[in-house]
Amino acid sequence: MTVAAVCVVAGGLFWPRDASPHNPITTTVLFNREVSKIFQQKCLQCHAGGGLAVPFTTYEEARPWAVAIKEEILIRRMPPWPAERGYGDFANDVGLTEREREFLVSWIDGGVPKGDGEPPAYIDHSTHWMLGNPEVLLKAAAGVSIEPGGQVRFERLIMDTGLGQERWLRALDYKPDKRVTRAAFFSVADTGQYLGSWTPWRTSVQMPDGVGVRLPARARIAIDVLYQPPTNALAQQASGQVVDVPSLGLYFAARRPARELTTTVLQSQPAAASTAATRAQRVAATFVAPRDLSIVEMRPEIGPGGRSIEVKAKRPDGSSQVPLWIKRFRPEWPTSYVLRQPLTLPKGSVLQAIAYFDAPAAPAQGPPRFTLTFSSF
Repeated sequence: MTVAAVCVVAGGLFWPRDASPHNPITTTVLFNREVSKIFQQKCLQCHAGGGLAVPFTTYEEARPWAVAIKEEILIRRMPPWPAERGYGDFANDVGLTEREREFLVSWIDGGVPKGDGEPPAYIDHSTHWMLGNPEVLLKAAAGVSIEPGGQVRFERLIMDTGLGQERWLRALDYKPDKRVTRAAFFSVADTGQYLGSWTPWRTSVQMPDGVGVRLPARARIAIDVLYQPPTNALAQQASGQVVDVPSLGLYFAARRPARELTTTVLQSQPAAASTAATRAQRVAATFVAPRDLSIVEMRPEIGPGGRSIEVKAKRPDGSSQVPLWIKRFRPEWPTSYVLRQPLTLPKGSVLQAIAYFDAPAAPAQGPPRFTLTFSSF
């Protein structure tokens, strides 16, 4: 999917608007206590030194941005997690809860107090291999140059595993340049098998226990990376060109696992009516489970004009659920959705994805389309 050139890069959304130093303190919420913990859990994956956006690690760094932070969280633009709560439970959910949002607003409206002592130290886990030393360590043969002032764009990297025989992958870890990398998606180049995704808040991929992905001998890993150019807000961190030379760590099962992870790609059918006069166009895709399945991860990709997508599951016994609903799709922040517990679908279950598109701004956009890639065993 081509990311629209109008996407706003991270960090550029904010412009410092300091709260008045004369505001009275009317809240018990403190930066060094509640606020710093929320930032560490939901924000510092991008908003730390050497990351994508302006740092909020310390009180002195965060305070000038207080009003902008409030605006971003109230319109739910940040953190960039568009899935609606109550529809699916995801292990990589970085969205704020209502309680966290209320804490932050209370802190900002209440005079942005610092509090005594020091906040807990922030540990950046992306700097080390979360799963231990990889069994196979791959490195890009050539770096990707990201110039200031450019556009947010995807680049495809291919890494040769060098495997002399078939192996079963159980996990992987990825190390890009965090200053310019928004997301990465992994697949087997020759088979199209989807492996998982990387975002600043989810830096490693692990298969469920007893599940693995077959990598054939001489397999190559394709990595589709979404890059953003260094921004003015990050001038001190990334002045000039940045060259990303990422590393990929692979972890294998000792023996063939009991279950194999497979990939299914749902592609939308053309809309029944597609005219410029149509305010919203409904596009759908349907999948009937040929056997008992357990879905562990979903990745929606929506073409230009796409504004929402809903995934519905209906079982043969008549029960149904909505495991994913994205009311306002964010093409500039693509991610997969990793279910905390697999979604079980007995044979004959129907999985349907429905997306809504705005009327195309120009015929060149073509008909509305989307894909839903999901991994299951």
